[in-house]
Amino acid sequence: MAIKKTHEHARGIEMLKEFGLSGNEALIYTYLLERGVEVGGSKIAVGTSLHRQYIYLGLAKLIGLGLIEAVAHGKQKKYKAVAPSQIEKIAKKRLFAAEDTVRELNTFSVVGHEQDFEILQGALAIQRYEMVYAERAEPGSEEYIIGGNEHGFEEVMGTELDEYTSIKDAKKMRVLYIGGKSVETERYKGQTSFTARILPKFPSGETHVVIRADTVLFFSFLTPPLVYVIKSPVVAENYKQFFLMLWDMASSER
Repeated sequence: MAIKKTHEHARGIEMLKEFGLSGNEALIYTYLLERGVEVGGSKIAVGTSLHRQYIYLGLAKLIGLGLIEAVAHGKQKKYKAVAPSQIEKIAKKRLFAAEDTVRELNTFSVVGHEQDFEILQGALAIQRYEMVYAERAEPGSEEYIIGGNEHGFEEVMGTELDEYTSIKDAKKMRVLYIGGKSVETERYKGQTSFTARILPKFPSGETHVVIRADTVLFFSFLTPPLVYVIKSPVVAENYKQFFLMLWDMASSER
């Protein structure tokens, strides 16, 4: 059924439709967001100009997504919107599910590339990528950092840094770091899972490299900050061996 009423928040509705809601579901959700209080189904139907049949179908879907809560009032129910931040939580769950699906399909797929590539641009994109990594990483996993910048990663992560490092610490994720004597190693050396070694003549600059199980990340801390991400177990293993060579050459931090 087509939406009967022209809604003033057309852009928000279109964005919700791109997120996966139907037009009716988007209209119901924005209507309840505007009201901010518990509203009965009949009143929602009047306010949105939708038939009650479509109201209750839409409400069921929105409740399932966690975007709306049903509140009992005797034998009747009223409905209220959950804060829009719930959409980000849904998106993260979908991302995790997509990654799990790809990982499972790749166990038997003979189609695809041996490597993939993407670019992250701007602090916000980098923060989101790193927070998802920390949340999804296996406990006890390892990463290797060749650090050429004293403050870059800390500045890019901003207020997310403490939560990011606490997640990694709680999972006992092991981090090996090679660099010159720097503020950055001072910032992290109190973490039990962080170990640094120093190359006295290691050059400082605007980059560093992070090596993970199947990914290598090249950070550029110029403006805007960028991360070049290569997804390949083979490339990651090659860079890991290079890192371990440097690790044997470096001295333990004192």
